Order: sequence, then structure tokens, then C-alpha cells
Amino acid sequence: MQVNISGLVGRAPKCLPDDSSSLEAALAVTTNDGKDWFAIRFSNALVNAAQTIRKGDTISVTGDLTFEPLPDGSTAPSKPVVAVSDLQVCDLAVAY
Repeated sequence: MQVNISGLVGRAPKCLPDDSSSLEAALAVTTNDGKDWFAIRFSNALVNAAQTIRKGDTISVTGDLTFEPLPDGSTAPSKPVVAVSDLQVCDLAVAY
């Protein structure tokens, strides 16, 4: 399913343990009930752009939404993952 979500980067992109050619970050999206967290994955041409993103930046991404089982094998809700096909940086966090 194609989605477009915007929010605050909660964790800067880092390499995936099993795929060093992709980066994954965490994105917090504000809802009426608080926040929903999404894993956002960057690959191919977007890896270079993703390396400029820092915790606290406001971004908007478009991509395919899938759900992966949690690594601990629990029966808790699955992890929402967006494979990013388009990235827009809306506001950079200020570093002090």
C-alpha cells in the first residue's frame, strides 16, 4: 500500500544489520492518541539523501507500507515499515 507520512525523525538513519546498502530510521507521526512510530527504509539513490537526516528533523516520505513481525517473535502488533521512494525534508533540527 502506497502511503505519504510526515513527522519527526526519532532516530537518525543507520545501516541495517543484514543489509549494509540500506539505511533505516524511526519516524514519529502525531495522531489524536499520541504518536505512531514507523521504520522508514532508504535504499539505492535515496541512501545519500538519507545520510543528511538527523534526529529531530521534520520530514515527509512516500513509499510502500508493509508490516514485519517483531524480532523477538512476540504476538504483539507488527512493525510498520515504509520503503521510501520519495523524501522531502521540511525542517532541519537546530544543533546547539
